[in-house]
Amino acid sequence: CLPAHLTTACLHACAGVCQRSCFRVVLPACSLASMHQCLPTFLHVSVCLYGCLCRGVRVSLAAHQELEAIVAGQIDLDFTHLRQGAQYEGYASSEPYIDTFWQVLEAFDKPRRRRFLAFCTGSDVAPTQGLQDLRLLVQRHGEEPTNRLPVAHTCFNLLLLPRYSSPDKLRTRLIMAIEWTEGFGLQ
Repeated sequence: CLPAHLTTACLHACAGVCQRSCFRVVLPACSLASMHQCLPTFLHVSVCLYGCLCRGVRVSLAAHQELEAIVAGQIDLDFTHLRQGAQYEGYASSEPYIDTFWQVLEAFDKPRRRRFLAFCTGSDVAPTQGLQDLRLLVQRHGEEPTNRLPVAHTCFNLLLLPRYSSPDKLRTRLIMAIEWTEGFGLQ
């Protein structure tokens, strides 16, 4: 998971000398799929604000925006990016109902977009690579007449979306679902 030029001794020296992390060295070598394997090393070296010396070479630091993206995810909640990575079951990406769905979402203000993201994924921030990498799956879940609300399975980024008879009902039901959700009830 680490670049070849960084040895364990070097990492111990970095951690011992300044208790800082080499974000630009450790993280780019880790793919998102293998991040769980890199986490112990990442935590071992600890958080970096000033840089560290490894074999006499100063390692460049992450800018505060990069650090924030690593720790808290992307701030960008542009749902056109979310739409780019979305997949569909029971709907076609080009059908008018799906266009209406995205228009409703794009009309949401930022707090409501965060609630929608949390409703579908369990997190109200975008992944570090951006919303287009989220791979939201929108699956058809019934038709009119229905009083069902949209349902989400956060482990799978899955939104079960009924086909409502009007854009207003679609908007109302989406808002009800995302505002009334409790999740596991954890704060």
